[in-house]
Parts: sequence; structure tokens; C-alpha cells
Amino acid sequence: MTPQEAAAGASFVAQIPLTKDNRVMRVFNVPTASAAKAQATLRAQAGVVAVGTGSGKRVALTTTPYYTNDPYFTGFTAAQNIAAGSTAAATFEVPPYAESATIPGQWDMHAIGLEHAYGYSQAGTTYTATANALGSTNINVAIIDTGEDANHPELASKIVRQRCFITNEAGSAQSTGDYTLDQDGHGTDVSGIAAADSNNGLGFTGAGGKVNIFAYRVFPTPDDNCGNANSTDDQCETDTADIASAITDAVNAGANVISMSLGGGGGTGNSGCVAGTGSNTQGGDSDATEGTAVEYAISHNVIVVAAAGNSGTSGEGVAAPGCDTGVIAVGATSLDDGTTNGTGSLFGGTSTTPVEYVASYSQYGSPGSNPGSASAWGIVAPGGDPSGDMDADDLHWIENIWTTTPYESSSSDQTFLGECTDDYPASTLTTGTVDCRTLIAGTSMATPHVAGAVALILSVSSAYSTPALMKGLLCSTADQLTTTGSTQNQGCGRLNVYRAMATALGDTSPPT
Repeated sequence: MTPQEAAAGASFVAQIPLTKDNRVMRVFNVPTASAAKAQATLRAQAGVVAVGTGSGKRVALTTTPYYTNDPYFTGFTAAQNIAAGSTAAATFEVPPYAESATIPGQWDMHAIGLEHAYGYSQAGTTYTATANALGSTNINVAIIDTGEDANHPELASKIVRQRCFITNEAGSAQSTGDYTLDQDGHGTDVSGIAAADSNNGLGFTGAGGKVNIFAYRVFPTPDDNCGNANSTDDQCETDTADIASAITDAVNAGANVISMSLGGGGGTGNSGCVAGTGSNTQGGDSDATEGTAVEYAISHNVIVVAAAGNSGTSGEGVAAPGCDTGVIAVGATSLDDGTTNGTGSLFGGTSTTPVEYVASYSQYGSPGSNPGSASAWGIVAPGGDPSGDMDADDLHWIENIWTTTPYESSSSDQTFLGECTDDYPASTLTTGTVDCRTLIAGTSMATPHVAGAVALILSVSSAYSTPALMKGLLCSTADQLTTTGSTQNQGCGRLNVYRAMATALGDTSPPT
């Protein structure tokens, strides 16, 4: 510490290198009573660019998971369902979702047209085969979350970088390391949605296909209170200094995309964002530490994707850092198939013709809807909307992987346990590899769909490699939802990676 910093009553916490700008960001713990004096003293130091407060906290944006058997991207034949003890109709490659209320699957990936985006890896009548339409290992997507299960069979071959940043509860010291053990499960799930191993004969495909994962843990070891999405337990929160450290490390290490299924403080609160101007409905993060790191990423053309938040019913705006200028904020959609969902089954969907809508919990900016326009507050993607923990309708959830090392206070503690068994149905599809998965919902789940889609598009084209150009592409190719409420809060529309891929590849006549 410098004499001026010591004289200001500041205790050093962390130094975050902004290497590409030849700058560093220093984080201090300062008593509240002397904060104003300390800021003035620090500003007077030679070489100081700016001083601001960064005491915010962020939480993982999710609802309570429901655990069941695991699905496949392609769906299941009638014979496979019978082997699993079900007489349900076949879902194998059956449009539009390859899933039903009683047969698991990745309806979310089919809703955004992923199978059609993948189709560009094969030769067609109006386009040539593009191998990287299945994702490229030259593209890196950073997942900043509760950690990642690096030994999970869907992630083991995908993770190429691991870093951990944890500031203690007092905010007085930060520990760092290369160990991202996930005892919560949230980060593993998000990583799977973005980039689970594809074409490996196991469970799931990720939206980014073959792209690499930079794995970051910024949350402390959870306790059982963290099983409640509304918990205010410090063990369930991350310090913004840790988020900033992960963001800057990802930028410095060569990430192309950063995905953050976390946030706090909608609107203009102390943990939210200050108002934007003109056509920019987003503003700047009121947490200087987090905001500086996000700005650093954006300025170096790293595309930052973040959750809009799960407090939509309370009228909050987009949570930070999703509301930061240049960030692509993501809200959540779900399916109404005629049974009671979290919003109340209000949209006229049936078991044969489900209707997609924006979940009522999904936060959004103002104006709520700006179809096709990059000036919208953000975009929406599948996130699920169950009626409660015991909702047995598979179409109300997002299903993907879960950690194999959950936190357990005792051998009987099941708060963070997933379902770790052979694939569905085990008698015909077992690979000899035990998979772990869960049913879960929230804007946390919507966010990695967009981050993975961004990585997939970057795999085939560099024409959209800036945050502004990528948001413009995603918004101009988004689907417009017409259900009541969705037209008011869907941002620029619902992600369609198929249409975005077609545009990126110059296909003027994409297949149906």
C-alpha cells in the first residue's frame, strides 16, 4: 500500500489487472464513516483515473430445482419409452420440441432452432458445409458462476481454464486459485446449457457445440440456506470484486464470450444501474468495481451476456450487470401446454400445441418490447416456469447437467443433490457412464442459451465479433412472441440461433 492509501484508513483487498489497458484496479475495505474522506484522498494520488464504491453483492439467479431422469437432444422412440415403463408416444426427432410433458428432452434447444443451426455443418442445396457450425475449439466462452464440475462427463473435455476468486465475508481479503469445485450445482448446469459436450452419446448438447469453456468460481461454499432462491445468507452471495476479477481474467486470457447468470438490484438502486440516455435504455453499473470490469470487457470486444433477473413480478428493471451499457441482457420464456405452470397457464396452449411465453418472473427494461431492434433492453430465451418444486411437467422446466460433488452437511442432506444415474431409459441407452442432471428454471438458464449461441455464431463468422454487432444480429433475427404479456416484456424478441446462423453465413434461402 502507498502512504496515501494507508493514511486514508483503507485496507487492501485485491488488485485486478486491466492488462490490455496498461492499468490496474485496486480494491480496498474502508469504514463507512470515513468513506468520503478516503475517496478524496485516493483521488488525489498521481495516476489515479477514478475512484468509486463497489460494495455490492450478487446472487445466482435461479429457482429451486426439481430432479428427474435425463433426456437426449434427439428425443426417444416408442420402443425406448416402453423400455422405460412408459407408453408415451415417440418424441425421436419429432418437431417442434422432441419432448413432451412426460418424456424428457431439450425443448429449449429446439425452440431456438439449434438443430437447424447445426444443420449447416452438412452440405445443402443453397449452401456449402461449414464444419464449425457444430462449434469451434478456437472460441472460448467464460462461465462466471458457483464453479464448474470439471470431472463431469459433459464438461471434462471442454474446460480449458479454471480460476477461483473468493472475497471473505468481511470484505477484507480475497483468495484466488485454480480450483473451481462446484458444490452448489448452478454453475455446472449453466455450463452445460452453454457448452455441454456434443456428439458424445451422453445426455445433452450445449448451445455452443464444441466451443471451449473458461470455468470461474466466484461464490463461496454454500450452506443449505442457498437452496432457497430468496436467501440473504452471505454464503449464497458473491462479492462484485470477485466478479470483476473473473471478468478481467477472462478478457486477459482470451475469452470471446462471458456468461453471467447472476445479478442484483434492478432499476437505479445501489446495486443496479444508473439510467441510460437517448435510445440506450441501459446505463452504467452503479457498482464501480463491477462496472469497470464490464466496461473493460466491452471495450476489448468481448461479448458479455448476463441474466435480466427473476423479480419481474415486483416491477424491477434489469438487474446489474445485465443492465450495464453494452451487455446483452437475457429474460426467460417457457411453454404453456395446458397444465398449470408458474404463471397460471393463461395462454391457450395444449399438450399437442404448446405456446411459448415470457415468464412473469422475468425482469425487463423500458420499453418492455422493441421488436427486432438492438436498442431494446435485451432478448429472451428459454428459462422454464414451473408451478412449484413438485411440478411433474417436463415442458415447464429446463433440464441439463448438475454437479457430481454437491454440498452435504451430513450424509442425509439432499438440498443440492441431483439425479446421478444412467441415461433414460437405462435398459437401452446406458453408456456405462453415470450422468448427473436436474430440472431447474430461471433467467439463469436463459442466459447461457444466448451465450452459447453467440459462441456458435463466432465459430463460423468474425463479422459479428463486437458486442454491438452481435446484439444487432441476434435482435434482427429473433422470433416475436405474440402471447399476452410477452409482447410487453420480450425485449427485441426470442433468440433464434438458426436464423442468426443463416444470416451470418449469408444463406438467403434457409431450409425449413
